[in-house]
Amino acid sequence: MNVLTLFYANGRGDELPRTFAWVREVLINRGYTEGTRYYATPECFLFFMARLLEQIKGTKADLSLRPIFRERIQERIGSEGDALALAMRVLACASVGIRDEMDLRTLLSLQQEDGGWEAGWMYKYGSSGINIGNRGLTTALAINAIEALNHLPQTPLYQPQLPVLKSYRISIVSPDYPVVGDRPQSRAEGVRGHRRRSSSAGEWTHSLRKHFHWPWVNLVTKVIHH
Repeated sequence: MNVLTLFYANGRGDELPRTFAWVREVLINRGYTEGTRYYATPECFLFFMARLLEQIKGTKADLSLRPIFRERIQERIGSEGDALALAMRVLACASVGIRDEMDLRTLLSLQQEDGGWEAGWMYKYGSSGINIGNRGLTTALAINAIEALNHLPQTPLYQPQLPVLKSYRISIVSPDYPVVGDRPQSRAEGVRGHRRRSSSAGEWTHSLRKHFHWPWVNLVTKVIHH
């Protein structure tokens, strides 16, 4: 899958027609539902399929894959999975315009006290079946999943308030002046820096990085975004 994506990214996807046909057959026949030889979960396969779709967007290959992919990823919504599987599912859904808010809620409930997420299984050795995971990768993808839903429009029929991501209001005032309620007693007295704003969910994720100081999360997130 990733080799196929690499070839398409470099304008050489047409050189691998048999590989593309095989990947498409796996998707059609749900050959990934128990994981694959090297991918530990169905979401790993679907996540990398979403990356392939980004590379072939608007082509004939895209038209032959995207409708099937949308059906298959929607079938996975609400399924059990570790934090990495949930993050990958939310991201794969978002890549084709689907808001998977159900799995995002479950993902948020798995957040640890330090703000990160436990490692999930991503890859496995084909011969031994040993699973491989990384907590930094899981945390980075979880943050990306939260941000991905922030950039998708709300569906008209279903607009739930996510508990961690709902808007809030902040008042910042100078400590040198008395305050009544959430306002200074007099604006004319020269209150410095007073402002009021609504903080969006996107600002929440920015503040998450700012206040918890996770250099490893920022690094992995940067690698994934690129």
